[in-house]
Amino acid sequence: MNQGTALMIVDAQVNMFDPKRPVFEAEHLLERLKKLLSLARASGTQVVFVQNNGTAGEPDEPRTPGWLIHPELEIAIGDLIIQKTECSAFAENDLEKRLKQMGIKKLIIAGLQSEYCVVTNCEKSLEAGFEVILVSDAHSTYDSATQKASEIIASINAKLRDKVDLWRVDDVAI
Repeated sequence: MNQGTALMIVDAQVNMFDPKRPVFEAEHLLERLKKLLSLARASGTQVVFVQNNGTAGEPDEPRTPGWLIHPELEIAIGDLIIQKTECSAFAENDLEKRLKQMGIKKLIIAGLQSEYCVVTNCEKSLEAGFEVILVSDAHSTYDSATQKASEIIASINAKLRDKVDLWRVDDVAI
């Protein structure tokens, strides 16, 4: 069992993969997240699913179909599911304490959305004293009014390059 490492999958919820308005390269992202999850399962690595609780009427409103973790990312016994109402998975809960009690020192982070919850969780993980690996080709977002999603993803990778390790899915070894 890989006790010193955890895989954190951020906000990989059904609404992000909605065929009417999916995130950039949604199908590729889902395949990459599934590969990371498979690697984690095979090595006994702790898995942390972060789930956003949106407000009433939002696509990720709790207990609506869009709020659910994507069904292709199967939740297993022992996985942590951390619900949040803001970008940080560490806010208003004991996630940091729980991870440290498990002996986790390194977090491998992937998911959604690059410029919000992914970057925030990388930064908050560093602040909490964890070593961070961002899977550079396993996070995504939507186009903004001023930037294409691919540009946003690249800018987040560049922003974090000096703070975290950047790995591609095919380079992840857990």
